[in-house]
Amino acid sequence: MKIRCFIALPLPSEIQRGISQVQEKLRASEATVRWEPSEKFHITMKFLGDKEESQLSSLTSSLSASVQEIQSFALSFRHVGGFPTDEKPRIVWIGTDIPPVFATLHRHIEEVCSTYGVEKDDRAFHPHVTMGRVKGGHNIHRLTEILKSITFEPLQFRCTEIRIMRSELFPTGSYYTLMSAIPLQP
Repeated sequence: MKIRCFIALPLPSEIQRGISQVQEKLRASEATVRWEPSEKFHITMKFLGDKEESQLSSLTSSLSASVQEIQSFALSFRHVGGFPTDEKPRIVWIGTDIPPVFATLHRHIEEVCSTYGVEKDDRAFHPHVTMGRVKGGHNIHRLTEILKSITFEPLQFRCTEIRIMRSELFPTGSYYTLMSAIPLQP
């Protein structure tokens, strides 16, 4: 059986609440955006696509072995923006910096996944949380103005694990289920 899944860096509930507060400032634009609920906030490290359940067990073991020496690390969400651009956003996000240990973790994930038939991403890694997806042009100018001017205190937290998540698609959106958690060194 194939399972649609991805590797994520989970966020503590207080960070999810902090991102929700930033999201509320953006919602004030009344733009046509499908806003993500806070319980879905995470940083996607790698989308795996549809994988055989048997292959996931092996991939999880390989990932665990690969990252076993990587230390937990601090991250800070400091800025918001839109993909592909702030002026014409399709995705509204909140982003973080990339300390060296985070870049190392990402590189390890890319290497392991490539041995399981998941292509390496050619694009630069931009760690972020998707807060919403633009669904039309209504009030986009107001949204882009807020994106350019919004301020908030950095949201700081410690990354202590990565997770393999199942993603199921429904007409109402996606639903995530934890499959495995791989701890980083304390």
